[in-house]
Formats: sequence, structure tokens, C-alpha cells
Amino acid sequence: MYSLRPRRRATALAAVAAAVTLVLAGCSGGGTSGTGATGSSDALTTFTPKGSGSVDTITWNVFQGEPRTVDPFQSADYTPNMINSNMCETLLAQTPDFRIKPNLATSYANPDPKTWVYKLRGDVTFWDGSPMTADDVVWSMRHNMTDKSSFYGYLYSNVASIAKTGADEVTVRLKKPDYLFNDELASFAGVVVEKKFYEQHGKKVGTPGVGVMCTGPYTYGKWTQGQSISVSRYDGYWNKSLPLKVKNIDFTFLTDDSAITSGLLSGQIDGTYGPPTAGLAQLKASSAGKLYSGAAPLAVTLVVANQKGAMGNADVRKALQMAIDWKGIGDQVYAGEGTAVPLQTVPAVYGFAKDELTSYADSVRTDGSAKVDEAKKLLAGVPADVKSKQISLVVPQQAETQQLGLGIKAAADRIGLHFKLNVVPATGYSNYLYDPATRGSTDLLYTQFWPNIPNPLDWLGLTAITGGTFNQSGYSDIDGLYAKAISTKDDGARAKLVVRMEQKLHDEMNPMFSGIQLTNDVWLGSRITGAPAAFDYVYYPWAAYLGGTGK
Repeated sequence: MYSLRPRRRATALAAVAAAVTLVLAGCSGGGTSGTGATGSSDALTTFTPKGSGSVDTITWNVFQGEPRTVDPFQSADYTPNMINSNMCETLLAQTPDFRIKPNLATSYANPDPKTWVYKLRGDVTFWDGSPMTADDVVWSMRHNMTDKSSFYGYLYSNVASIAKTGADEVTVRLKKPDYLFNDELASFAGVVVEKKFYEQHGKKVGTPGVGVMCTGPYTYGKWTQGQSISVSRYDGYWNKSLPLKVKNIDFTFLTDDSAITSGLLSGQIDGTYGPPTAGLAQLKASSAGKLYSGAAPLAVTLVVANQKGAMGNADVRKALQMAIDWKGIGDQVYAGEGTAVPLQTVPAVYGFAKDELTSYADSVRTDGSAKVDEAKKLLAGVPADVKSKQISLVVPQQAETQQLGLGIKAAADRIGLHFKLNVVPATGYSNYLYDPATRGSTDLLYTQFWPNIPNPLDWLGLTAITGGTFNQSGYSDIDGLYAKAISTKDDGARAKLVVRMEQKLHDEMNPMFSGIQLTNDVWLGSRITGAPAAFDYVYYPWAAYLGGTGK
């Protein structure tokens, strides 16, 4: 997935120039320590402390602004998912410690390589009191597979049929073995909605006047356009292990950094994920609440968008990667919250291949400091006509991304590459990622990326496989290994294939650079506590953990 604004700063060009100066100083001086409120050296936490009391109503801000829809089939970004994850549930769940477990499906079986059988919970109801049935599950999965507006249909590419095979059983038959498919049901690829509600309301589902009908801990209430979406606790919710101590939540849509910070400090906003970077120091110093940081599968990096230019040469790619001071960028541009990663896939996503990928990552790990002399030596062997080609990078017009772009341009200039930085309006930047005509011959693109699930095959499938959403250059060199991996049942054997793919991508520095991983921040005002600090709010009912502090 991709989003422009998980962390924000004021966009004054003076601030950009000042920060770039610091990054460059870090490049020449071996790096500087982070000055942000929550540096990478701070301990990360999975959950904030448990709440003990009930709270009637809280206000929670969603930092990207108002969503276009709350239809979960069309929900694939921070804001809609932050709301929908508390209303609409999935067959499997991905927990704050990045594991996948049964949820609306109590269990699953794989009786043969091309069959998955799901046993369903019998105590689940929709908010209108209707029981969740196998018919609802079959309809939801088929809708995901066939509706062109669904963001998750591509994950059903290997599915041949979906059928009710018992009162509480659904069977999925595949065209070929696919051991990624099952895990993907912990994203909205596995969301379950009420069949009759969708058939009644059609394309109006997800709009302010209609909303959704799901099984989650919070019910859709009222959407006041331009202001808020309100949800209320569902007292008939099946999962009694979740605290559910907050009765009502008003999700607001503020996007201005100063207004968000002011609202948090004053208590007008009780909490938010991704508080403004510029306000972190104030928030950490304030007694109005507490700022927590957790692990996240978030990477800030560069995507190779054009293999025909200079970026088509592996030595040019590797030299540029060496010359970039990723450590300085993490410290200064991202307020100490960015840490250089050795692989394109970040540790929170290692999943079943955790041991194998950790071992390989350790063997190629660096602190992210620039290695300018090594980069120049590598470029010495590159043909002059290749080295002289202009390399273009496009970034959106926001302070952090401009700082990043200027830091990368400075790295390219230091090693003698012909580099051009293009800054485009943030509102139109996504066209460069998704529209080849807009992108043209652009060589590199900025992205902040997060995957659907904590599984390295999901990450690779999106970024490095033919047809992947974030494989803008059409890279295809690991297609064969990937196909073999998703068809391999044994975790250990599959992990070895993942390592082989990661080795190849690292050796070629293609089609995505190894950049920096970010932490996940959450601010909780003094009245509330309990939310997961780890990045899990996009598919998991995080608000069900909130409770009062008694203040």
C-alpha cells in the first residue's frame, strides 16, 4: 500500500532547506543523532497500558482527512482502514504482534494443495441482529473476487470456486496451489459483510447516508460530511475477550498540523495515530497525554520506475544506494524515527521466514551511512554513455518528501551522476505511481509502503512480481522463484525461496531500494489508554482495546 501523509510537517521551503543542510552534514560527518521526540533508540511497545474504566465518548482524529467511502472492499489506505477496522471483520486476523490467527473463521484446513476449508463461528451476528451465515461469507468472498471496484480482487487470481459446503463451512478451490491466499484473508480480502444489506443498497454502500453492515465491535452511526464519522459500541459483539470500554467514538478529519497538535494538547482530540512530526516534541513534553511508539511494517524508499535509462544498470543503482545517507535521512528528515534497513522487506513482515530473513539481513546490514568512496569506485567501471544519462526522481510537494529528494540528489551529485529532482503537487502524485502516461520515462519514484499482511510474499508480490501494484518498471526476474514459493506448503522450504529472492533483489538493488523503516506513533490523551502502539490499525479492531484512566 502507499500513502502520502502518515507524518507531516509544515511545508515552508526554509524548513526544507534547513533540514537538508542537517542531512548533508550527517553525510560528511558520519551521521548525526536524531533530535525528534521519539528517537529510534526509544523502546518500542506493542500495547499501551490497559484501561480500567469506561468512557462514554471520545474524539479520535484520522490524519489523512475525510475518506471517500467506508465500503471495506474499497478501503486500502490509512484513514478509511483506521475507521473500518473497528466495524468490519475478516475471516482471519492479524494481531498487533504481527501474527495471523483465526477470527470469524474458527479454523481452516488444507486437505489437498488446491483446497481450503473454513469452519465459521456460530455466535456471530450483524448489527441488525441477523446471524452471520456461510451464505454471507460466500457472497463477500465472491464480491471481492469479481467486483471491479474491489482493491483486493487480485488476491483471488488463483481461485477457481467458492462454495458453501455446510451450515458453517465454506470451501475455496484453487486453480493451482497458493499458500499465500489463506494468510491474505487477514486483510480485507477476507472481509465479511451482510449479503442482504449489500444487495439492497448496491453502489450506495459506504456512502454517508447508507454506511455498511458488518459484525465488528463498533456500529456505523452518523457521517457528518466535512466534520466526522460517529460509531457506537455493539453490545451484541461476539468477542467477549476484548475490553470494549469506550461507548462512542467520533472520528474527525483534521489535516492541519497545528490544529491537530493544538487539539491533542487541549484535550479536544483524545487520540490519534500518526501525530504530526512537528508536534512530537510538544506532545512528549506535555502532561495532557502520552506519546507511544511501536513497530511497523512501513518503509520509506525509492522505486525503480524505468529500466531503460541509467537505472537499468545495476552498478549505477548500487552506487546511488551506497551514496545516500539513509541514516541521516532517518535522523533528520524523519525526526529520529527512521532506521536504515538492509533489505527491501522490513522485519515486521518477515512472518514465517523470520529466522531465515533475519540471518540473511544480519549478513548484509549497515548503519545506513553514506559510502561515497565505495560508490565512486563502483561507478568507475560503468560505461561513460550510461553514467552520463540523466536520472530523474519525482517526489510530492511536502516538506519531508522534498527533504528526502534533496538529500538523494546531493548523494547523486557527490558521485558524479547527472540527477534531476522533480517536485510535483501532492494531490496529483499518485498518478505517477499508477499511470504510465503520467510517469513517462521517470527513473525513480518516492514511496512510503506498507503491505496487506505480515508475510514477505505479500510484500514481494506487490513490489517485485510482474503485475504487482508497486512494480512500476515491470521487473520480472524473480517471477519463477515467487511462483514456486507460493505453491510450496512447507514453511521452511518456502522461507529458503524467500531468502533467495531477497538476495537477488539486494544484489541488484532492484526494483526497490533498501530505504528506512519507520515506527508507528500513537498519542493517547490523559482520559484514555489501551490502544495498540504497533502498526495494526488498518485491519484489526484497535479501538476495542481502549479504556478509561479515571482522569
